[in-house]
Amino acid sequence: MIRMKKAALLVVLAWVAHGALFAQPISLSLAYEDKAIYVPGSDVFITFTIRNESGGTFRFKLAENRMFSVDLEVRSLTNQALPPARQFTTQRTSNQQLFYRDVALEPGEAFSFTENLRHYVDLDRTGVFVVRGRLYPELIAGEPVLEAVNTLRLTVQPDLRGEDLVRLRIDQETGVILDRAALPPDEVVEYMLTGLQRGSWNRFALYLDLEGLLLSDPVRSRAYRRMSQPEQRERLALYAEELEEQLADPQLSAVPTDFRMVRTTYDPNEATVIMDLRFAYPRFTEVKRYTYFLRRTDAVWYIHDYAVTNLATE
Repeated sequence: MIRMKKAALLVVLAWVAHGALFAQPISLSLAYEDKAIYVPGSDVFITFTIRNESGGTFRFKLAENRMFSVDLEVRSLTNQALPPARQFTTQRTSNQQLFYRDVALEPGEAFSFTENLRHYVDLDRTGVFVVRGRLYPELIAGEPVLEAVNTLRLTVQPDLRGEDLVRLRIDQETGVILDRAALPPDEVVEYMLTGLQRGSWNRFALYLDLEGLLLSDPVRSRAYRRMSQPEQRERLALYAEELEEQLADPQLSAVPTDFRMVRTTYDPNEATVIMDLRFAYPRFTEVKRYTYFLRRTDAVWYIHDYAVTNLATE
């Protein structure tokens, strides 16, 4: 009987040493301090919040240089990690005196602080990423490790500045700058198709993820990913012009006579909208089924890919 109790105690100690004790009563969560539109090199401020929902006091050390208390990791949707920022590598490998303070959280209390993601990870490429974080209550050399209970979705967009950005957002009919709204996925597609019918390129393009559409073609994607950042910006601007002139993806910018909603399905981040589009010609009418794939970024849905099936000729 005594040996069984000792064995059980060893199991509990091993469980605590790996941080499982923090799974419920002590939690770490991440949030954007002020969500914004991010381009390569942007400051991205992320707030860490530690909560104590246990029945006792939770104590941890917080370094004056927070890089010795927390980690931030960014991975692509294909699970490729972005490299660490030069500042992060320099700080972590330098020989320096480490100052910290002891923090005590009573039951029901929370403690927050904010860090700049750009100081931890090299954010010089565009794309959609997942941000993870962790806290080292005994500093980076100690155990256990407290993993964040949530992840953050980060979108880094091409850096279109000044006149180019404004030009792409001006309504040609009214001269007013168009604002993207948090419309449902089916309404985003209807807005895009209505823009096509009205001959308004900027309404048509307002909810298009231009980089996502460009990357949806494997040949274009391979060429694009080999380019430098300035070359990618130029290629994206050229793709926008080609799309407007129907030189690229002509089926996407083909103008329908009318359209009909078939079905919409979506979860919090991805959506599929199926529409039947009719194209009238002098001697016949084509009916095609379009499937639009959308992704939500900052509460706004963007079309990043599509597929077309011929249904009938009338």
